[in-house]
Amino acid sequence: MKTLRPEEYANLNLKEVLGRTKIDEESIHDARVSLRKYYDVLTSLYPVYENSECAFISNEIIGNLGRIRDMDICGSRDRRRDELAYDTIKKFKRLKICFLPRKIYGSRLLLFTRIYNLYKLIPQLHDFHEIRKRVRIIRNLAEALGYSSQEIKIIAKKMGDVRDNTLKMECNGLTPPEINVNIYKEEALRAITRIIKGQEEFHYRFINLE
Repeated sequence: MKTLRPEEYANLNLKEVLGRTKIDEESIHDARVSLRKYYDVLTSLYPVYENSECAFISNEIIGNLGRIRDMDICGSRDRRRDELAYDTIKKFKRLKICFLPRKIYGSRLLLFTRIYNLYKLIPQLHDFHEIRKRVRIIRNLAEALGYSSQEIKIIAKKMGDVRDNTLKMECNGLTPPEINVNIYKEEALRAITRIIKGQEEFHYRFINLE
């Protein structure tokens, strides 16, 4: 199967978002996932390719989709939730101008460099949600590059489930148990190390990886 260029990967996910018209829980979740994939590629292409308007619009919509998603997790499907969902869906049309050029010079190296820089940052982090955010970005960028990403997908899903369960408990007035951050950090670092070492494109730039 042909490996997509990052630009194609981003555009396919943007096309998926633009095709969304429903506000049910699954549709909102899927739109959010697809738009994040587009956004992570877009923001990784700076400074070779910069589109601050589309980055701003995407980030604004992702924020709204996140708030709707949190309402769904907490089981608060009400008029306020649906009004926000309808308003957000209408904003999707602003993304029609945001498709990436067919080919951006150096796009693969830019994505891989961001993976590597995020990887180096993770050991310094102690907040579960900050680590989860970076793991999610690395998952999307590895997928955009066509690298084997199943292991990091599993870890990202596991951390996402922990976050959702924590929010659900808080919504019900319960105190969630303390999260052992180091377990997830170590598991993520092992998976990302395998992604970095497993690729064959940029070994010459990252020969000092232990």
